[in-house]
Amino acid sequence: MRPEKRLRVVIDARPLSHPQAGGYRSYVSALVSGLAALAPSDIEILLYLDRPLETTLPFETRTLSPSRLKTDFYGFAQQVKKDRPDLVHGTVNYLPLGISTRTVLLLYDALLLKRYPWEEKLQRSVRQRLLNGYWAALMRRSARTATRTFTISRGAAQELASVLGGAPERFPIVPIGLTMPLPCPGIVREPNTLLAIAAPDARKNIEALYAALPLLADLSPTLKLVCTSAYTASAAEEAIARRGLKNVQLLRNLDNQALSDAYASAGAFVFPSRLEGFGLPPLEAMQAGTPVVCSHALPMPEVLGDAPLYFSPESPQELAAAVRRLLTEPATLGAQCSERGRRQAALYTLRAMAEKTVALWREVAAA
Repeated sequence: MRPEKRLRVVIDARPLSHPQAGGYRSYVSALVSGLAALAPSDIEILLYLDRPLETTLPFETRTLSPSRLKTDFYGFAQQVKKDRPDLVHGTVNYLPLGISTRTVLLLYDALLLKRYPWEEKLQRSVRQRLLNGYWAALMRRSARTATRTFTISRGAAQELASVLGGAPERFPIVPIGLTMPLPCPGIVREPNTLLAIAAPDARKNIEALYAALPLLADLSPTLKLVCTSAYTASAAEEAIARRGLKNVQLLRNLDNQALSDAYASAGAFVFPSRLEGFGLPPLEAMQAGTPVVCSHALPMPEVLGDAPLYFSPESPQELAAAVRRLLTEPATLGAQCSERGRRQAALYTLRAMAEKTVALWREVAAA
């Protein structure tokens, strides 16, 4: 018998080699790790990067150009013509131009397409407005032309349907698997310590946590802020000084293991975001056994289940009340949240992510 032809899939893996961290990189890293572990024998995978990587990847790679415009307008499509894949998997909310083969496109969220209330006071530079307009136009075009689109949560599907039309069910859901390593043995939890991600983006809503801290002054908690860049650290320092906040520490340059250990050592992890496509940080904290205080914005209750204590993202008072409960009841409420969190986080495996992605590829290829 003649062996069946292997399905050849190109993945837009540029987030792995692009200097900017964020959700796209987390998604691609999880997908590549899950596929490597699954190792489907009937699929050949090629990863397209925008610059060389020092680390070794489990699949064959192609290095394109660090110029996003050059790659988007013709470089990506030229390489696709050379490699002749059966399918291209888009990972950054849009597809580069000129791809003639079948495509599967991840639409991570609707943030580029929808105007949200917290954006009304934002002052964006001309450059940022032009870039956002460019990405939004490509996203709308790609949503129309992709063979199949999908997303990462029902909440994201709901938001996408509200701007792109149709029912949320038109976007199949493939949740992200967790890649964060487990904490090192022997990490000691500091019961009166809060951990949060320092992000100046108004959507991330870190100001709600800053406003809640004075309401907890009698407990004198220590707040540790994870700073993912020099810019976020500088913005956090300015906000802390402006508000006169005490007992705040900035954590800089953490790798994944150090971040996992930071999760495990905190008395509670606080996530005040106004909207997410998925929301990995609270899941990562739950995997480390840390109780979570989280806003009830989309899609957090869907992803996190009954493990966190929820609050309105617009109410620092509710946030402070939830934190107070956890800090004053660590042996009872904290332990319950920790156990529920570990069970919930265990649902988001790399294998499940890879299996659902491969099933989507096979369905599109066979159509």
